[in-house]
Amino acid sequence: MSDTAERAARMAEEKLAKMPIATAREVVADLVERAKTDVGAPFEANALKALCTIRAHDPAAWQRLRFDLKTAEVRVPDLDRALDNLDGNTGADDKVMGGTALLFPEHERWHDPVDGAALLDALADTFSRHIIMPAGAATAEALWCLHAHTHDAAGISPILAVTSPTPECGKTNLLTVLGALVPKSLPASNITAASLFRAVEKWRPTLLIDEADTFLRDNEELRGVINSGHNRATSFVIRTAGDDHEPRRFMTWAPKAIALIGKLPPTLASRSIHIELRRFALGEHVEPVRPDRLAHLTPLARQAARWAADHVTALRDAEPDMPAILTGRRADNWRPLFAIADAAGGDWPARARKAAEALTAGRSDETAAVILLEDIHAIFAERGDDLIASSELAETLGGREDRPWSEWSRGKPITARGIARLLEPFGVRPTKFRADGYTPGTRGYSRADFIDVFTRWFPDAPALSATAPQLNETGAPSDFTNATTAQGVADREPPKPNESAACGAVADRNDGMAREGGMVGDSAPDDGEVIEWAG
Repeated sequence: MSDTAERAARMAEEKLAKMPIATAREVVADLVERAKTDVGAPFEANALKALCTIRAHDPAAWQRLRFDLKTAEVRVPDLDRALDNLDGNTGADDKVMGGTALLFPEHERWHDPVDGAALLDALADTFSRHIIMPAGAATAEALWCLHAHTHDAAGISPILAVTSPTPECGKTNLLTVLGALVPKSLPASNITAASLFRAVEKWRPTLLIDEADTFLRDNEELRGVINSGHNRATSFVIRTAGDDHEPRRFMTWAPKAIALIGKLPPTLASRSIHIELRRFALGEHVEPVRPDRLAHLTPLARQAARWAADHVTALRDAEPDMPAILTGRRADNWRPLFAIADAAGGDWPARARKAAEALTAGRSDETAAVILLEDIHAIFAERGDDLIASSELAETLGGREDRPWSEWSRGKPITARGIARLLEPFGVRPTKFRADGYTPGTRGYSRADFIDVFTRWFPDAPALSATAPQLNETGAPSDFTNATTAQGVADREPPKPNESAACGAVADRNDGMAREGGMVGDSAPDDGEVIEWAG
């Protein structure tokens, strides 16, 4: 042991009851060995207290000791965590690491059994008293609050996403009320990916992320970490840790509420129960939210803790009936909330499903590519033609002022290249054809190209039949026809399903994927961008 380590051990001896220097050296040597394989309980309490004393009262000596331990091939970060977990070590954290150690007040469980329906009524009324919200929002928030308490009973953890078009619509007030009701609330107006998964791994909190518009959209790593916590089976990330860079698995399974101005990134939108707030109208009033005066909410938090403890086992096995309007991830997101509503009883089973319908009906949180498919379907239906040139399709789309195409790329209309890039994941590509009214070699699309795609994405829409393409003036068939030239025969079989047409290929595309005009330097909204419509 170096002279520095020996002096540190002697300091530890002075802090402990007459520990001989030889014993102190043995304790430090034992720590070096044990830190290589385990952390926490195997360390003798007196040795940890000695090191904590050094860290608290002589940070410089502690840093030198850490260097000596690192030289001895000890995983010093593991040793730091062991000391962090030791009771009464917050002062050392503050002096050496900076910041403030977090303490989560535990909600003592209510002394008597709790009526779930009455509790949900009280929770919903609490949200309604403090925030102006759309229909169904207070119901969803009350259910999500109990979901945070029963989180480990669920297989899916829906994000509670609170958005608004402008500031001062009540987002922060909503998170403040939530923070007084959920277990281990951890508010954060800015957080990094590393801080998020380490906080979840250490504390298993309820994350309340405010002002996300200032840091989330451009942070792909953070979005990926948040996304990973949606499904319990995949709710972890792999990172290297320690001086030897050993791969470790960090848990990301925690309830999360996110508030931001504007629209959600697409991958978060599909994993969220979305509540959009508006500014108060004239005549609308709510009770102000005072963060320092929320003690009146403590009884509700205690009752929620008691109800969760009494029903968590039943919720694990619940299989609630799902309305036909909810499919895919929307159904996944609402399933744990329906299970809670069914267990609570009263009018809450029906109320929860009505809220889900109100909050999801009419929403168009679709990717730009899916919106393009919808518009192309409508164009073919309106025209009644079998072919359309790429340039003509771009001009038609660009003339629709109620859609995004008129200002798609830097304020300019969408181009033929942009259309091709958005359709590529579906296996639909422009092809040269010859037909009446078109210059030979014109590139465009056939109605038949979209039959399979339309069937998969718009099963309830009127079907488009695939008829033979129009012939040109010389009677020559277009390049789409096959050897059979009879007018009553379809020009070709509809294309077989392509692997790239799988649902996940579009809904979960990352923001960094191909952009319109990327080959020539143009920039445009991401292919996977979520577009929201008012009508």
